[in-house]
Amino acid sequence: MFTYESKSFPGVNKVAALVRQDLYLVTGFHAGEYTKGCKCKNLIIYGTVGRSDYLDELEEKGLIDLEEVRGKWEVYSFQVIDSPMDGVDHAVVIAGSDKRGTIYGLFHLSELLGVSPLVNWNHVLPKKKKNASLTDEVNMVSKEPSVKYRGFFINDEWPAFGNWATEHFGGINANCYERVFELLLRLKGNYLWPAMWASNFSMDGPGLESARLADEYGVVMSTSHHEPCMRSGEEYRLLRGENSIYGDAWDFRANREGITRFWRDGLIRNKSFENVITLGMRGERDSRILGDDASLQDNIDLVKDVLKTQNDLIKETIDDDLKNVPRQIVLFSEVEEFFYGNEKTKGLMGDPELEDVTLILSDNNVGYTRTLPDKEMRNHPGGFGMYYHMDMHGGPYSFKWIGATFLPRVWEQMTAAYEFGVRQIWVTNVGDIGTQELGLSYFLDLAYDIDKWGGTDAAITETYVNEWAERQFGGMLPLSGRNKAKKILWDYTSLLEKRRHEIMNADVYHPLHFGEADMVLDLSDEILKESAALKKRIDDENLSAFISLLYYPACGTANLMKMWILAGRNKFFAMQNRIEANDVAEQLDACVKEDARIIDEYETVDGGYYKGFGRSEHVGFINWNEEDNRYPIRHLVYGANSPRMLVSRAEDENYMTGLEWNDHPQTWSDMLRPDVSSIEFDLISGSEIPYKYRISTDCSWLLFSKTEGEVKKRERITLSVNKALLSEKITGTFTVEGIGIGCAHVTVEASPADAPKGLFIESDGYICMEAEHFSEKADTKKGGFKVLSPYGRSGSAIKAFPVTEDFYRGKTRPSVTYRFIATENSEYEAVFLLAPTTPVTFKPEQYLGYSVNGGKTKIINTVRDPENQFFFSPQWREEAINSVKIVTDMIKLVKGENELKFYGCSPGIVLERIVLIKKGIKIPESYLGPRESYIRGLEEE
Repeated sequence: MFTYESKSFPGVNKVAALVRQDLYLVTGFHAGEYTKGCKCKNLIIYGTVGRSDYLDELEEKGLIDLEEVRGKWEVYSFQVIDSPMDGVDHAVVIAGSDKRGTIYGLFHLSELLGVSPLVNWNHVLPKKKKNASLTDEVNMVSKEPSVKYRGFFINDEWPAFGNWATEHFGGINANCYERVFELLLRLKGNYLWPAMWASNFSMDGPGLESARLADEYGVVMSTSHHEPCMRSGEEYRLLRGENSIYGDAWDFRANREGITRFWRDGLIRNKSFENVITLGMRGERDSRILGDDASLQDNIDLVKDVLKTQNDLIKETIDDDLKNVPRQIVLFSEVEEFFYGNEKTKGLMGDPELEDVTLILSDNNVGYTRTLPDKEMRNHPGGFGMYYHMDMHGGPYSFKWIGATFLPRVWEQMTAAYEFGVRQIWVTNVGDIGTQELGLSYFLDLAYDIDKWGGTDAAITETYVNEWAERQFGGMLPLSGRNKAKKILWDYTSLLEKRRHEIMNADVYHPLHFGEADMVLDLSDEILKESAALKKRIDDENLSAFISLLYYPACGTANLMKMWILAGRNKFFAMQNRIEANDVAEQLDACVKEDARIIDEYETVDGGYYKGFGRSEHVGFINWNEEDNRYPIRHLVYGANSPRMLVSRAEDENYMTGLEWNDHPQTWSDMLRPDVSSIEFDLISGSEIPYKYRISTDCSWLLFSKTEGEVKKRERITLSVNKALLSEKITGTFTVEGIGIGCAHVTVEASPADAPKGLFIESDGYICMEAEHFSEKADTKKGGFKVLSPYGRSGSAIKAFPVTEDFYRGKTRPSVTYRFIATENSEYEAVFLLAPTTPVTFKPEQYLGYSVNGGKTKIINTVRDPENQFFFSPQWREEAINSVKIVTDMIKLVKGENELKFYGCSPGIVLERIVLIKKGIKIPESYLGPRESYIRGLEEE
């Protein structure tokens, strides 16, 4: 049974009803309502300190200690006790310090029963149990959340969220928001920016019903960065006019009286609810407040005037003591510049109107934080917040379809933000919410308990995914299936860490070089295959959760990646007149059709519950948004009139034809690399007419998987060498004869597998080293490097800790050392591939340091154009799109052993790889870069 007290918060009682339903889903038992004095074997007692007679009675008896929670923020105690009162054998006692503390305690009971926070959002059904038992082993007192306000922003809500809400609730109204509030609270959030593109939270409830309901549930409402004084952005458009009391111009200087009245009425209307009030002002529909001809000083003066007016209104309408009124200003887009100013113009920093106002910083629109508080700023009494993007409608590109959040990125950036003092408000833009569930869950769990989910080890994100998958799929799949689901979650989000859906195209990954396209294609095919196999094991009642949380986001992603890889391959094959291009064109067409089928399946499962969520455009963006987007072009070829042979290494775009006048023999040096003992090459047809071939050689040490046959489209051959038989470098030749066509001649070079231990070996004119594979590291008293794994485009990286330490300005710096062998004395281009982080200060500077062979330390500013601010720069756009920061410099190496030391300098630098390229060598074009060079001993680890 559950207790019920009329003096309890109404929202708490509503949540208790939800938990009773959760209990029914687990056990099939409907828990009744307890009447004092009746007999009850197991009783759930819940209440809030100061609003529960049951809690007061238990405290008087000495059975519970409310001092553990009294006066704290969102804390609850959870106790299993015996004989709490006459007629009751056992009880679970949930005592909250406040409304939300009690609510979190109630939902904690649901989680202990095995109920997912997504039970009603994605219809995740818990595993059935005949009995659910709890002992005093679960007794605990929660701690105060790490971040005070934790929530999300429903943004860019059309066409997806808006259509979903209209389909199921008749609009984005109170009925719709009740579902959203439940999700937020189950995920231990407490704060919301409501939908605002064409929605009015405080008008569409109808009226204030949505706001009233939020307050009832304990959801703290706010508004986005450009919606001050509890007024949604669209309200002014609806209320303005020639005869309106609010005037007809969103212009504070020209319509001061009307705008001031508009803000005052918004504050009065929503004053009885728990809010965080947004201050400041931007232009209409989230544009610049003044035109391009306005100076920085003009903008700052206007914002100062606005802030004073708004604070005066708050004192007039809500509380004369502003310290009692939670307020925020969001330093997004150009507002960041207004805050910091420049050498000639003092910004808003330190302005008295911002005293006690939370300063919400923002990321670079794709998940990497921009400026963070320095030591002096961290004492700001209003604290700091972070506006983080998991969805974006704006520059450098929009991404609104399937959630593309890679948890290690969130972990690395948001734990750093927390260490820099960003602890008052965390809010993430989740767009439509649908398919963002994994990233959103982690973001809010991290904000709630950063000690558990943060730290300095990126592997915590693997632990999180494992636990999250168990929670969602534990009731529908056996362990083997759940393990496959976990891998699928990692695989599809890791593809998106490399490149997001909307900006994928045929030219991103090279069709051949370094096998990068094959890697993406193979992984995509594996995701599609394994997801389809798992779906066959899911019964009808669990299809809703499975499709929405795994199948749709994973298969939608994998199919789109496959589509574009095939588009690139089709284009490339057609350029070489490979007849296989026509088959690839058919596969490409099938992917385009599969994209529509996957979306339709998502929107029709569970009686159309997700209808609307799949409607965001997501293919072939050529602008920052979907305007004029392009689907792949299919290329068809006509075969030659006679048999045509092409011979090419599998990862090489160059080919031989065996023809007499224009063909050129090739030398294949792949097997000079110690770890390479085989080469794959293709015999390709450029005609509809097949040809026969034979391979011949005088070298007994050259072995071929096939030496003769017929090629209709493409035949793959493996050439191998037993390096154990080699004592020195050896050279041999072989011939591929296209019978009736001609002969292609190939020279092969191979060396023994022996190499010095612990040294990277140069091959093909370059040395590629993953950052995690340093030979040694040297920490200082103030910190040192740690490996981040999983992380980034290549799977790992290194970063200096503590993250707040500016080693660049210190006397000593931590370092890592890489050792390698160069083939000759020469200049090399050093290419440092880093995560696309941004400077943590408003100054356009972010430094890395290195030295070569004991030489002087070279310091490089990773900001290419320090004369201008980094945000909105071409570098910002390029790095955000490609998910990498590339810094280059020229170095001199000696023949034989060399070493390179990489130093910790500016905060935020995350090194993923180093590539050293010999002067005069042009490595094959690719998106991800070459494979790592061989280093003996690494394979033994």
